[in-house]
Amino acid sequence: MAVDPSKRREARILAMQSLCQWDAQPQEREALLAEYLATQTDDNLIIDFAQKLVQTMWQHQANIDKLISVSCHGWTISRIALVERNILRVAIAELEQGDTPHKVVMNEAIEIGRTFGGKDSPGFVNGVLDEVFRRMSKTGEET
Repeated sequence: MAVDPSKRREARILAMQSLCQWDAQPQEREALLAEYLATQTDDNLIIDFAQKLVQTMWQHQANIDKLISVSCHGWTISRIALVERNILRVAIAELEQGDTPHKVVMNEAIEIGRTFGGKDSPGFVNGVLDEVFRRMSKTGEET
């Protein structure tokens, strides 16, 4: 069963927060992910969607981080603020899945950046994701 679109933002936020936790404490990632999500919501559809986003990011992390770095024109992934880095990772993981239109993914990432990032976060996230989408479209990575 698909996640209600109105609940997808909550799942994206939980995925981003889970990845921020993982950045700080990378061991036992699967157990920590399951524990964190279970403490945040009892909605299994939200938990499943958040887990899918995080696991997609983990499976494709090297490519996702490289794509972010080249799209930031010389910035390494480690130089990007924790929140923005993980907002971008979740958005690109969702683009990799190919189930959500890229404009929806971009708008959601921008809004999450507006809520959780700094004042420049929405513009930064928008600029990077625009470049990421262009690169993915050229190479046929997005379906």
